[in-house]
Amino acid sequence: MDEIKNIIEELGIAALENNIKIAGVAVVSDSGNLIFQTSNWDLTNKTHFIFEVIKGATSFVFNDIEFSVVKTAAEGIIGTNESGMGHILITTFQGGVLVSYAMPQADPPKGLLFLKSFAAKLNGKL
Repeated sequence: MDEIKNIIEELGIAALENNIKIAGVAVVSDSGNLIFQTSNWDLTNKTHFIFEVIKGATSFVFNDIEFSVVKTAAEGIIGTNESGMGHILITTFQGGVLVSYAMPQADPPKGLLFLKSFAAKLNGKL
């Protein structure tokens, strides 16, 4: 668990230094268990939407906000709120999923590539 926490802390610092505009991050196991989340974002009992999106859902509701899936690629999935309330970025790794909330001003494709580089560090850690 400390290793995962350290990777996410490193992600947070790098996101700030590189102006990625990620506001919250969570690590979820393949079985849907919430492994780690930043203190500013609560996914407790809310991880089901992640797997619905991975399985092909084209829209989802998180915290009463609707998001549309606007990109599905090898790097991951981008869900965007059409009213300008931000983005949900989802990328997988061996054993789980790294999910993040990106602020409205973020560049979602850039954020997804950034997350993917940290997801690689999580491979096999769960």
